Amino acid sequence: MGLYQRWRRLRLSGLQACGLHTAAVPTLPHWLAERLGLFEELWAAHVKRLASMAQKEPRTIKISLPGGQKVDAVAWNTTPYQLAQKISSTLADTAVAAQVNGEFYDLERPLETDSDLRFLTFDSPEGKAVFWHSSTHVLGAAAEQFLGAILCRGPSTERGFYHDFFLGKDRTIQGSELPALEQICQELAAAAQPFRRLEASRDQLRQLFKDNPFKLHLIEEKVTGPTATVYGCGTLVDLCQGPHLRHTGQIGGLKLLTAEYARRGFSEVKTPTLFSTKLWEQSGHWEHYREDMFALQPPGSDRPASSRSDHPTRLPTDTLALKPMNCPAHCLMFAHRPRSWRELPLRLADFGALHRAEASGGLGGLTRLRCFQQDDAHIFCAPDQLEAEIRGCLDFLRSVYAVLGFSFHLALSTRPSGFLGDPCLWDQAEQVLQRALEEFGEPWDLNSGHGAFYGPKIDVHLHDALGRPHQCGTIQLDFQLPLRFDLQFKGQARALERPVLIHRAVLGSVERLLGVLAESCGGKWPLWLSPFQVVVIPVRSDQEEYAREAQQSLQAAGLASDLDADSGLTLSRKVRRAQLAHYNFQFVVGQKEQSKRTVNIRTRDNRQLGEWALTDAVQRLVELQNARVPNAEEVF
Repeated sequence: MGLYQRWRRLRLSGLQACGLHTAAVPTLPHWLAERLGLFEELWAAHVKRLASMAQKEPRTIKISLPGGQKVDAVAWNTTPYQLAQKISSTLADTAVAAQVNGEFYDLERPLETDSDLRFLTFDSPEGKAVFWHSSTHVLGAAAEQFLGAILCRGPSTERGFYHDFFLGKDRTIQGSELPALEQICQELAAAAQPFRRLEASRDQLRQLFKDNPFKLHLIEEKVTGPTATVYGCGTLVDLCQGPHLRHTGQIGGLKLLTAEYARRGFSEVKTPTLFSTKLWEQSGHWEHYREDMFALQPPGSDRPASSRSDHPTRLPTDTLALKPMNCPAHCLMFAHRPRSWRELPLRLADFGALHRAEASGGLGGLTRLRCFQQDDAHIFCAPDQLEAEIRGCLDFLRSVYAVLGFSFHLALSTRPSGFLGDPCLWDQAEQVLQRALEEFGEPWDLNSGHGAFYGPKIDVHLHDALGRPHQCGTIQLDFQLPLRFDLQFKGQARALERPVLIHRAVLGSVERLLGVLAESCGGKWPLWLSPFQVVVIPVRSDQEEYAREAQQSLQAAGLASDLDADSGLTLSRKVRRAQLAHYNFQFVVGQKEQSKRTVNIRTRDNRQLGEWALTDAVQRLVELQNARVPNAEEVF
């Protein structure tokens, strides 16, 4: 019932957000509710069987990791994800699946024997396939819930995925239904529903999918052994070989920003890392920014790569440079075919890596790097669209920073010495930005002479916990690149006109913003951002099975949870270890809690919140996580 109630809340909020009438689908379809109930019975038996095997066979196994390192693990207990956490938090965050003795594995699937273990990330073709196929399950769940669809094939492709489903003989999906379907997909991803794997017998498979002719056909044609794997994710139960992501939240791990980009009409693009220096000469960067660029030559060139002291006129024609920004490449994309006023504003977003030859003395932790990722975007618009787009950029910035809990300060930077272009155009651009800032209503300063060489800009400054300012987001006007690249579009009067270019970033350097955020949190991440949300601590080994069940309940709700079943430590030592690791919450379970199916809750600051029913405690944490409250430990 708990899972069904969560589906109801998710379902209704998704439809209300789309402005649709929620009475159209008041309950789960009967066949879907029945299938889900059977899966939950099978899952409970699976968890109990796994715990029993872990208890009966607590043997040590040897795991060979990448690089030749060997570590000990416990059969039927240790998972690839736990080992990834021990290697590095970055690997644990970026791994999408594992390869165990050549077989693809879910990260949460316990290891059984001595194993050769490798981790898959999105950078590999196999990792991409896992990511995109996991995404099909989210689409399938939304189609079942909202449309009552009968699911068919849902494979990944080289660059994404698709899902076939059957709606009925005379039923087709309506265009007006697509926004609601998309909204439900986003909500399902945000709910971080775990992917749960179990093996079912042929009879159990037939029972699970008795209302799906396509799946029944697959069972008869493709399932040759006594069992086959089934995955549950939220309300979805599907016949699938796997592996999958740990939970649907990994699909949205970078989606706070990218989902907002999509909602605001941006198209995500990717551009090369290396370009000929001719491009940078055309854009003006080689003249004004060359000292901060990495230049090199392809193998086989007659002379070594140019150095900083080389004169630009003596560069060989085949010299290349790592891109320090994306704007010239985006100009090429705009110019590759004729454009019409109907396409404007054209908004392009690029999250690729950038390289800048920062002086060694200027480098500092995450806040200044030579290679970094930026939420870099460019808007090509008509002059009469300019002010509306600037207002949209400022609103975008405020909405994202509000979620992250940042206050910010704005500065208008005007034309520097050595600027490019007509002073009249600069005056016009500065006036547009000043009017937008005055309408925005936030305080701002005038920063005379500190604009970019191609146009004025609005800089966004954050302060870390030590009070140090960091320039992160930016909004820049540019009348020069459209001239240099001869960018044109056909206006309403059918005459060729020149667009205005807006450079903008909300986060700026993602690494820098993470550094500022880490400083601001002091290592104590708010619940909704924390990689260590809850640890379950059994008082004695007798309560370990119930503690593991509590952990499974937390994971099923999409919460990051661990189990500290180290029998060699006292309860006070376990509690102290959890506090030092900054787990937001500790669920302590003893004999009394086991008999009453409750948990005793502590916070990382050693506040004792008392005894709660397990289901109520999990539900409360989900509410606090979804609300993104900054002080969940205080308001629990």
